Amino acid sequence: MRIRRILPLIALLLISSAIRAAGSSLSPEDIVKIKQVHSKYEQAWLKGDAAAVRALFSEDCVLLPPHGGAPRIGQKGLNEFWFPPDVPAVQITKLVLTPQSIGGDGQIAYVWGTDEVAWTTERDGKTVPASHKGIFLNVLQKQANGEWKISHHMWDDRIEVH
Repeated sequence: MRIRRILPLIALLLISSAIRAAGSSLSPEDIVKIKQVHSKYEQAWLKGDAAAVRALFSEDCVLLPPHGGAPRIGQKGLNEFWFPPDVPAVQITKLVLTPQSIGGDGQIAYVWGTDEVAWTTERDGKTVPASHKGIFLNVLQKQANGEWKISHHMWDDRIEVH
């Protein structure tokens, strides 16, 4: 008799746990949209489209540059770091982000993986190439319209050991 009373309670607890877990994970649609943000990020840099890069970040975004660089906060900080006036032109010639893991819930997501970046700058009338391979971590927030935007972006590259 006791088992008949306890069994429905156990079933109810298991069902409610499953419902809560389902509500706290990313939907397949969210994962597709999050991957699209990263694809648009690559495309925007390769086109040299600063406005498109900015549009992928939230207004209160935080950039955490490599090697302990000072955090850059908000769109203003993003502009000061990546798009300052009066600096030699930088052209991204290769950008490949390879996500290794995507997780989160219906409102916040994280993506980490590897990146490969190549670019050129103009110095003394010469085009100077540079590149690196590294890692990245992005935190994204779902916006009221269902769009995902990067709220925190952190990256680093390998340090040459001599």
